Amino acid sequence: MTTVTLDTRRAETGGLPLGAALALAALSGGLLALSYSLNPLWPAAWLAPAPVLAAAVAGPRGRTWLLGAVMGLIGGVTTLSYYLSVPGPVATAIIMLLHVLLWGGAVRFAASMTRRLPLAVAVFALPALLAGAETLVLAMSPHGSAGSLAYSQMDALPAIQVAAFGGIPAVVFLVLTPGAWLGLAAGRLMGAELSWRGLIAAGAVVVAVTGAALGYGVWRLGQAETGPRLAVAMLATDHFAREPEDWGTVWAVYGPAAERAAPAGGILVLPEKIALLSTAQAQVAAGQVADLARRRGATVLVGLEVRDGAGRYRNQAVLAQPDGRVTLYDKQHPVPGLEARDIPGRSDLVVPSSAGRVGVAICKDMHFPDLGRGYGGRGAGLMLVPAWDFVRDAWLSDRLTALRGVESGYAIVRATREGISSLSDSRGRILAEGMSGPGMTLVTGMAPTARTPAVYGRVGDLFGWLCLAGCAGVMALSPRAGRGSRSAPLRAPSPRRRPS
Repeated sequence: MTTVTLDTRRAETGGLPLGAALALAALSGGLLALSYSLNPLWPAAWLAPAPVLAAAVAGPRGRTWLLGAVMGLIGGVTTLSYYLSVPGPVATAIIMLLHVLLWGGAVRFAASMTRRLPLAVAVFALPALLAGAETLVLAMSPHGSAGSLAYSQMDALPAIQVAAFGGIPAVVFLVLTPGAWLGLAAGRLMGAELSWRGLIAAGAVVVAVTGAALGYGVWRLGQAETGPRLAVAMLATDHFAREPEDWGTVWAVYGPAAERAAPAGGILVLPEKIALLSTAQAQVAAGQVADLARRRGATVLVGLEVRDGAGRYRNQAVLAQPDGRVTLYDKQHPVPGLEARDIPGRSDLVVPSSAGRVGVAICKDMHFPDLGRGYGGRGAGLMLVPAWDFVRDAWLSDRLTALRGVESGYAIVRATREGISSLSDSRGRILAEGMSGPGMTLVTGMAPTARTPAVYGRVGDLFGWLCLAGCAGVMALSPRAGRGSRSAPLRAPSPRRRPS
């Protein structure tokens, strides 16, 4: 009989050199930065976990958090100047700190699970923890889903279709899973004590899960949109630098173009806050918009900021229907800080149209999947969204909004200043788009109006909460590494044998 012992002191200092490990973490950070960019490169997110996980499992356990923190810090570089200019320095510092803590903890957790669980389960540790973290952000952040890794995939249409089941957390889980397996396999090649048999089993599970999700995405994209379509037009200009306070000046620019663009029997959408008006001026403006809607036989939506006699502000959308009726909607999620003076609205707006039910939201509202899901529950098959972007975030702001349509099963008409106006369908496809400029930009299309039922509309972020609960359960119930040879670092020297 023989007894196997391990020289754990040597093992703790062995494995991948620290410099090489940090280089791999930096590579993951670079891929993550490309994924979080305002104009992301979608394949980068699929590969991002691989280098850092390889380094984490091929070296001493004590450095795993550091490697993830380096990845998270570098991952925030591409959006740093944007966050400094929009939410401000304090919010930026908080965002960067959360990046570091989140990715540091995720990499440490994922590496530790390779010692506690079968690899076919452990491979999902990082995707599940990040999906759970996204769920917490959705529940707690005043910015909603802004900044989510899921938006890196808006050009990878088959991948984002899982949002119809599990929303943003499901997209994040899917995207990170293949890279997690690649990282473990690469770590084994670098000397990590991971079983090839376990890795092959984990790879088979990953291929099955990823293949099923992408196969569903391809199938869903191949399903034809049914139901009536409605002519829509989006009209926008960057001619005005801020919010003009003279309605006559504004309507002199927009009015003639709107007269030509409003489709009879269809819908015309203008941007958010095209003017800052008193309550009396806003009533005049609403009357002129209603006159246009009657003359053209169209539904017309215009965004205004309204200041009442008590000095209270509301970010408002004026919806005029062909019969002259006017309905007002107040933005429910003003941008923190930038729109602190605006009183938030408290109710959704859904109105009937000739082709089905139509919902109204304003810009930042569409950063919140629960609001988008609420509109789907009220039967909206088409959303109208006036917006105002920041030029540099034009692509991301537009695609972010389009994902609400995938989650909740409706098309979206979005008209914006200093950004991209677009028509997207319930699969996230962009059917028409145009970038605003100093002249008048007109975008037209035929919008699907039949709502596509989505599981996410009924269950919400259940998938993300299950991921979070699963991670918490594993941490609480799984046996801690630290007994026998399993407690040794993932790269250990050959055992010495002695007779007994």
